[in-house]
Amino acid sequence: MSAWLAAAYAALALGLGWMLAGDRAWRWRAPYIVLAPAVAVALWLWRPNTAGWPTTARVPPHASLVWSVVREPDPSTSDRGRIYVWLDVGEDSPRAYSLPYSRALHKQVQGALNAIAHGRPVEVSGTVAGRRRPGSGRAGGQRATGGQRATLHFYSQPRLLLPPKTH
Repeated sequence: MSAWLAAAYAALALGLGWMLAGDRAWRWRAPYIVLAPAVAVALWLWRPNTAGWPTTARVPPHASLVWSVVREPDPSTSDRGRIYVWLDVGEDSPRAYSLPYSRALHKQVQGALNAIAHGRPVEVSGTVAGRRRPGSGRAGGQRATGGQRATLHFYSQPRLLLPPKTH
């Protein structure tokens, strides 16, 4: 849960408790008491998605690719397609990201999955390109905020060399 959401719930609970236990006239307390449940429901509905569903947030600058699934576009249903990547961003569990489908990104993901299948770890670098004119820029990636375009770069992790064991 994000800090702002926890603070909003705490303020709502404290305000409601103060209104119920306070010594103000009921005409001042009644609107807050009536509106508090509506605000609680609104906070619940607009909370960040924490249920494990993929996020459309910007991909972090450095992460390790765990796996990916490509859902190709389907013109018969007007489905534009999505590319889902699970990235190890250094937290407890991998995070799923949902990216718009593009043929170039599809090819990059297939190459990265091939490397993983052959036992080679793959790193992902998410970068944000400068302002993008319509019809320009690199194909494949995710729209970022402010008219920018985020692209993913996949590259093999260097092999980790461990020191020899001594007994």
